[in-house]
Amino acid sequence: MPVLVDPALLGTHLGLLERGYEDFLEAMETLALEYLSRSPVPGRFLFLPDATGNEFRTAGGRRIPVLEIGNPEARENTLVFEATCHGGEKVHSLTLFLAFLALCQGGSEWETLLERAYCVFLPVMDPDGWHKETRAYVDRSGEEVRTPVVVSMNHIRNFFGWEDANAAFGRKTVATRGRRIQALQQYLLSQPGNIRVYSSLHETVTLESEYVYKNAGIMIFLHERLAPEEYERIARLRYHLTFCEKVEYFLRSRFPFFPPKYRGEVLMHYPSVQKTLAIRNFIRKCGLPIFQDAFEAAFREIPFFMERDLPVFEGIYLIGPIFQKAGIALAPDFYQYHTGCTGRTIETFAQRKELRILQGLAFVEGTLRVEVKGERF
Repeated sequence: MPVLVDPALLGTHLGLLERGYEDFLEAMETLALEYLSRSPVPGRFLFLPDATGNEFRTAGGRRIPVLEIGNPEARENTLVFEATCHGGEKVHSLTLFLAFLALCQGGSEWETLLERAYCVFLPVMDPDGWHKETRAYVDRSGEEVRTPVVVSMNHIRNFFGWEDANAAFGRKTVATRGRRIQALQQYLLSQPGNIRVYSSLHETVTLESEYVYKNAGIMIFLHERLAPEEYERIARLRYHLTFCEKVEYFLRSRFPFFPPKYRGEVLMHYPSVQKTLAIRNFIRKCGLPIFQDAFEAAFREIPFFMERDLPVFEGIYLIGPIFQKAGIALAPDFYQYHTGCTGRTIETFAQRKELRILQGLAFVEGTLRVEVKGERF
């Protein structure tokens, strides 16, 4: 299990997810300030400001909490973690809150790490969605409209001018992004330092997840942007999956005089891919289930099923190129474009809440270990 958070802490606070938003927010503020008062590491609890410096309020009048911890002089090494981008996906709000509380408790390992980094946690990106358990879409006027959170897998595409709020981050016209998205972007881009890693924690709660991907593990999406010529070259390579192909891939990777044949042979040389694989390996080392590519293999022969583009392997997918080709930019892509940071998204599928939270905590801990400490697993 991840060592960042004591399982007893998870058990104590799991009931927070059953509360209404205002009760959850009050409990979060009370606990955060209590832990910060004893923390050996500097940090703060605040609410997202608007353009005038006042507390931002959503259309429903709700505030958005921001939790920060680390060395203020290390802001050039800022790591951002956000959750509940889709309002009905509430589990990882608790994941990030527990990670923050754990870092507040200090300990030599985490204090040393936080000397070299600054962490920003956004545990509830969409408080109105938390309250209504709905997913936000943004229309062309920038207004947010809401639908039930359980929708089809094609929810992200533009439908009569409405786009999933995650995709609206990348709209070229600022006025069409929505007030909440603009406030989040302004706050993060105005940080004294530079964002080095942006991580978005999601849980897939669609009908397909309930019936097809139940207990499928954790999946990591890497938002790596490739040049068009790189994308076309790698897309033409084969993706190894079968046992024999995996053996061949292993041999070819050990004898480099063979020209590249498999995508993994090329992608493995990208530093962002190597780090993402190390994070994946850490999660697996914690004894937590990883999404297996073989899980999807059975669907590849079905005509209406499209294979995800440019997969790496075993639960890691390179989604930048396919979204780049489709003209879609999600929140991690937006910040990558503006800051040069590494962007990652996780999806935890239909599983017990406790297991999804542990997977999210392992992802957070793995990211800190790999990106800040330089560990490899």
